[in-house]
Order: sequence, then structure tokens, then C-alpha cells
Amino acid sequence: MDPRAQLLRSSGVPFSLLAGAFRFLGWLNGGAALALVAFSLGIVGGDIAAPDLQLPLALFLAGLLASCLGQLFAYLAQVSLLRQGDTGHLTRGHWPTQLLAMICYLLSALAFCGACWFSLGQATPDAQQMTSYASR
Repeated sequence: MDPRAQLLRSSGVPFSLLAGAFRFLGWLNGGAALALVAFSLGIVGGDIAAPDLQLPLALFLAGLLASCLGQLFAYLAQVSLLRQGDTGHLTRGHWPTQLLAMICYLLSALAFCGACWFSLGQATPDAQQMTSYASR
């Protein structure tokens, strides 16, 4: 078997897994941003007043953008590896784009977690106030 064919096959599997992970984070951030917009506009949960959700929405959209950028960097890293497989000269030229893809992945996951934290933080003082009134 041609060693270049093995290299091409082995380099494609991690990037397909990474693309799936980026797709999942994109769906999470995009779906949550859509839910926040629907809640803010009164489409969902129209019987209660929507709190200020600008920061969580901005974080969800930043996570979506980081997910898209990470997928672009992962694609560029894979193209670099494929080009190296075609020429037969292996270098570390794909490492900067692969590192940028990993940073974007972490930023997207952190943006999702932060947005969830801040959107829950909007409702927390009201819940504590209601429980203190209920105990009196």
C-alpha cells in the first residue's frame, strides 16, 4: 500500500471529528441565540417581562463566530496536510492553523458556558427574593 494513501486516510479522520465538534458547538450557540431572541421579542414566554439579555446574546453570537472561524482554520490545516501528502515532504506547516482551530474551539465552548451563566444570573436575584418573602 502506498504510504501517502495511509497518510491521507489517517490525517482525514481527526479533522472529520473536529468538524463534527465545531458543527455541534455552532448548533448549540446558534440555537441558544435564537431562543434568546425569541424570548426577548415575546414569541416564547410572552407572559413575563424579558430581562436584559444583551450580554448572553452577544456571547452566544461570539461563540457561533468562533465556531465558524475554527472550522475554517481546521479546513486550512487539513489542506496543508493534504498538500504535504501529495509532495511527500512532511513539515509542521499545519501547526499554526491547527492551533488556531483549537483556540477557536475553546473560545466557542467558553462563550457558550459564559452566556448560559449570565443568562441564568439574570433570574437568580428574583428567585432569592421570592424565597425570602415566602419564608416570612
